[in-house]
Amino acid sequence: VRDENNQKVNIILVKNFLDEDGEQMVEAFKNDILFLGIMSYEWFPLISPNPLSPKHNGQATTDKYVSMFPGWLNMYRRPDELFPSDVAVLEMSQSDFTDTEVDYYAGEEGSIGKYDKEYDFVYVMSYPTFDEVGCSGWGANAKNWTFVSDHALDIMCGELDLSGVLVWTRDDSSACKIPPSCEGKIIQTPFVTMGELVGYFKKSKFLFLPQVGDASPRVAAQAMRLDVPLLMNQNIVGGWKYINNQTGEFFHDESNLQESITTLLSKLDMYEPRRYMLENYGKQNSGKRFREFVEENFGDRVEFPPGGQLLIPTYE
Repeated sequence: VRDENNQKVNIILVKNFLDEDGEQMVEAFKNDILFLGIMSYEWFPLISPNPLSPKHNGQATTDKYVSMFPGWLNMYRRPDELFPSDVAVLEMSQSDFTDTEVDYYAGEEGSIGKYDKEYDFVYVMSYPTFDEVGCSGWGANAKNWTFVSDHALDIMCGELDLSGVLVWTRDDSSACKIPPSCEGKIIQTPFVTMGELVGYFKKSKFLFLPQVGDASPRVAAQAMRLDVPLLMNQNIVGGWKYINNQTGEFFHDESNLQESITTLLSKLDMYEPRRYMLENYGKQNSGKRFREFVEENFGDRVEFPPGGQLLIPTYE
């Protein structure tokens, strides 16, 4: 963790299960460094149901990790049912720190705002495995691809006649399989750069987030940053707090997906996701809240460098 002047603070955030060396490091330095948990990866500190996720060598336990640190940056809806009463909890995750202060992504239009839309929706895969069945592996499971390919796309392409972009759903020789109803309506891309991804966000009416096991969907914050509303699975582990009447809609399964999309498309001119992000998140707002949380709960354990007012997670 650093402050806004890039000065290190004696805080380390732990976002995944530790190996034996990592646990020994926490034990050895816990009096000098404030170790806090942060929800950033899948279901952590709960064990992911994804069969391809690392399980701390098969020995990870929820009870061990929820009490290992004196504080947590949390995204679960009911933290009081998860953490012991003596653990300090702040509703916050890695995606809350998405940069909103600097207009890195402005284009020729001169502002983020309303771009010409070429697609109805965009969906983003992570680390897929391409094989004879089309798409599998850790990323396909984490991003709920089976639901997308077997249920959602037929509704979106077939019933609603939508067009879309499926990012990172092909490579040079293979592609995730899509239903016949999507032929001519869907673009499948290989891995893209951040700049290319931003381009697809700008040109899409909404971001489709069907995943469940995602504690901190950074693409959600990045899309809102570009004034793109969200269609999010109501069962998602984290990121649920981003959905409100300014930012988008929930769906819970295929039974109400079409209704939720229709509602979202009818309200495109009413959403203000960028404004919501600017007012509530980004490094300034989230860094201030994080600093206040640490001061209130661990002020006697942290050495704050002079001149700083914020605390900002960095990944080194």
